[in-house]
Amino acid sequence: MKKTAIAAVGLLASSLLGASITQAAEYPIKANSNATVTLTEDDGSGGEDGNGNGIGPGGGDENGSNGGDGGSIVKPGPGEGGDGGIVNPDQKAPLRLSLLTAFNFGTIKMSGNTETFYAQMPTPQFIDGGKEERPNFIQVTDNRGNNAGWSLTAKIVDQFKNGDSVLTGSTIGLNNGWVEPAEKEMASFNPTPAQAVVLSTDASSLIANAPVDHGMGTWDILYGTLNTTQQATKGDARTSVSLTIPGSVKKVAGDYVAKVEWTLYNAPQGNE
Repeated sequence: MKKTAIAAVGLLASSLLGASITQAAEYPIKANSNATVTLTEDDGSGGEDGNGNGIGPGGGDENGSNGGDGGSIVKPGPGEGGDGGIVNPDQKAPLRLSLLTAFNFGTIKMSGNTETFYAQMPTPQFIDGGKEERPNFIQVTDNRGNNAGWSLTAKIVDQFKNGDSVLTGSTIGLNNGWVEPAEKEMASFNPTPAQAVVLSTDASSLIANAPVDHGMGTWDILYGTLNTTQQATKGDARTSVSLTIPGSVKKVAGDYVAKVEWTLYNAPQGNE
């Protein structure tokens, strides 16, 4: 991936996914990102870098202007909202969550069956080439210099809700996890991502674990790739992040929002 230069920009409307951040001098450090879905009635028509800059993820379509590699993106400002589905936790710590994806499952028709739907691709604003799709991802930066390792977990802390309507039992699936360093020479010091994760309102799930002497610098944890030549090994990004809604849950049409909480520990799993 290339080093990037990212400028802060204003946030888009609240229809994009939000984020809030709990900043702390002590670890674990937490960040929240919203996940959204809009339910509509079934009308019968369907079938059954070191300078404070951010770093864009690779994993894009090889035909894009960035050739599928990372590049300079416009980093959203902190607070509610997001630009192109990208959330800026704005954490002021040497070990931090640099960027998050705000999962957007779009507009879907209500069903009486248990159904699974897939997240849309985020579209970062690249300084050198406009907006481009990228896989859903999480970015961790470790500039502590002590090579102590780290671990990242996540869970749904607020279930998908639209007023009094709650999509009880819904889960978010994160599949085909892989990692990519901001600096290619760091590739051998990779953290280990979980390949298949189910986020629920139950216990937190491990997202990635960086053993001692691993995970230094900036790393993207991506879910699938848009590069068709790599999908056989890394999976298709368009089907790697999913929302499963139970058929038994009562639903009403409208916009639903859930909150995902990400927790970053300053030690590998088992050593926190």
